[in-house]
Parts: sequence; C-alpha cells; structure tokens
Amino acid sequence: MVLGSTRTMKKILYLITSSEFGGAQKYVFDLAVNLPPAQYRAVVAAGWAEGAVSAAGGALFSRLADFPNIKTVKIFNLKRLPRPLAAWRCLKEILKLLNQENPTVLHLNSTVAGCLGSLAAKIYKKKTKATLKVIYTVHGWVFLEPGFIKSRIYFLAEKISAKWKDLFIVLSERDLQVGIRKKIAPQSKFIKIYNGLNEEALHFLPPEEAKKILPDDCRKNNIPIIGTIANFYPTKGLPFLIEAARILVKIKPSPNLSRSAQIRRWFFVIIGDGPKRKNLEKQIAQANLKENIFLAGRISSGARYLKAFDIFVLPSVKEGLPWVILEAMAAEVPIIATNVGGVPELIENEKSGLLVEPKNPTALAGAIEDLLNNPTQQKSLAHEAKQRITKFSLSQMLSQTYSLY
Repeated sequence: MVLGSTRTMKKILYLITSSEFGGAQKYVFDLAVNLPPAQYRAVVAAGWAEGAVSAAGGALFSRLADFPNIKTVKIFNLKRLPRPLAAWRCLKEILKLLNQENPTVLHLNSTVAGCLGSLAAKIYKKKTKATLKVIYTVHGWVFLEPGFIKSRIYFLAEKISAKWKDLFIVLSERDLQVGIRKKIAPQSKFIKIYNGLNEEALHFLPPEEAKKILPDDCRKNNIPIIGTIANFYPTKGLPFLIEAARILVKIKPSPNLSRSAQIRRWFFVIIGDGPKRKNLEKQIAQANLKENIFLAGRISSGARYLKAFDIFVLPSVKEGLPWVILEAMAAEVPIIATNVGGVPELIENEKSGLLVEPKNPTALAGAIEDLLNNPTQQKSLAHEAKQRITKFSLSQMLSQTYSLY
C-alpha cells in the first residue's frame, strides 16, 4: 500500500468555537496549514465570529482560503455560552460533520467546542463503532475567568466532558498543574506542549513605518508609545490598562512641556476590536482620556506594528500561552505583562520583562512609569527576551503535536 493513498492518509478535523482570528485560531491555523500533505488531510470547522460581516465568516476562514487543500466548514450554532436550543442544534451539526468526514482525529479547541465536540464524538463512536481519537487543547482554563456562576458552569462542563476526551494538550506548566489539582482528568491524559513561533515568517515594520498608524502629532512630538494588541474580551483586562492610563495622566507634568505634549505625554495604542468596544470607549470618555488612548481597530497582521511601541503591555486576567508575547519578544520590544497563565514561563520577571499581578492598575501604572524612565532596563529586558524566543519554536510545537495524531 502506498503512503499517502486515501486509505492510509489520516484526516484531522479541527473544531474551534469562533472563526475570528485570535490566539486559539492562530494555533489551529498553524497546525492545519503545516500538516504534511502526503500523510494528512485537514478539515477546519468553526462557529461564527462575533462582528463578522462577510458570508465567509471570520478571519480564520479568510486566511484558510489561501489553502485550497484545507476544507473549511461553518458550524452555524457554535458560539460562546450557547442557549440550550442552540447547543442542541450545534451538537447535531457536529454529529452530521463527523458522519460526513469520518475523521481519524478530532482536535478540539476552546471550551464550548471542547464540550459539545467531545459529546458528539462519544455519540458518533457509539453509533458507528468508528475509531476516533479525541484531543483537546486548553487555551487557558476558562473556569479561571471572573464570575462565580459562569466559572462554576465552565468547571462542571470541563469535568463532565473530560471522560470523552483521550488527551489534553496544555500550553503551560501552570495550566497543567491546575488541571491535575482540580482533578479535571487523570494526569496520564495531560501533555504540555508550548506554543511555537516561526521567526522567519515574522515581518516587523521598521519603527518609523509602523508608527504611521499613530496620530500625526504623536509622531512629530516623538511621544513614548505604550501599546497592546488584543481582542476586546473581558479576559484581556483592557479596563485595567485604561485605569492605569488614568492614574499616569493624573501625575503632574513638567512645566517645561508644551500644552500638546503635556496632554499626550502618556499615549496608549490598542490594536484590536471586539464585543466590549463600546464599554471601553465609554470608560475612556468618562476618564477624559480621548487624547491619551487611541483605539486603532482590528488591523490585519497587527504584530507587524509592534516596533511602533516603546513598551508592550498585556494586562490580561486569564491567558494560556499568549502568541502576542512571543511576537513582542521576537520584536525586541520591552514587555510588561500580568502574572497569569503561561506568561511567567515566557517572561522571567525583571530579566526578560516585568510582571505585575492582574487586576491591579496601580501596580501596572507604576511598572510603566518606572520602565519608561529607565532606557537601560528597556534595552536589557528586550535583549534577554529575544534570546529566550528560541525555546518556543514552531517546528517543535508541530512535531510534538503531530506525534499525537
């Protein structure tokens, strides 16, 4: 039998809740497009992206359109926190897809897709007697998010559905220990595989070109830029960054500065968009920060603009192993981030970046002020972070993950 024939080729079905393009979608994209074509076929199924205006769905599908060998499927009822009727319809959609595709491996990503996908796999295997390996990647445990009732629901969903999954991929040691400590599944079901970055594929714009996304007077006055890239979801902690900005702006400026420079001596850029945009705009307006915070919107390949920032800040309250930190490390931009998820496995505090506790805008503001006033530390942190990036390679992530298929 010839390797690569349809009888020996493995089909991998990737299922993810949303077809927007965030960290989890980048993970699915990298795995799908790099599968050796002689051995594997990839099918990527995802729910609708919030805010999508195209019939094609979100950016994940748009990017995969450049790879005609990868089949994409929209799951119309797959969404975050679906109502019971939508969840039932979604389960039927996934079951139909499993029957149509007969995959060798079902690789689940994100909590809702993980729970409904693993239940559908259980039903499918019982009815068809098919052999199907179910792998679930945890992009940060959702039950660690704020909100007692919601977190409890997610915890129970993870716990109940764990028995229908063969393997859990966790992206950090912290998530591994949480899964074991919370007894989500036996330790033997867990494997840790770090996210990996292909540095050769990164094309950062030079600082002056990257800064073209900024307002003109910021470029002319050479104002220090504090920036972040994030989807506008509660987990990203953007309200705490805005509050940190308010604290900094209240600091009395030097009388030698011009009025324009006084107003904008603290300037923040947020690249991204999402369902919480109106909330953030309201917070910015109420804090009189419209002159200090620029919402740049969703920009394709936003990481290209990282060199526009003097400091990169990630104020998240929950993370897995964030790609954007890896990208900022590769761009040699000094980093301030919250001590959540796998972030401390990327950033060693005061050596390759600064870590602050989440939900603490005062500590965040203090770290930003101290680092801006210390150019030597900025260079040292950025250099050390750049040296650490080799530990997190795409080739390593791919080989370790594909070995599970």
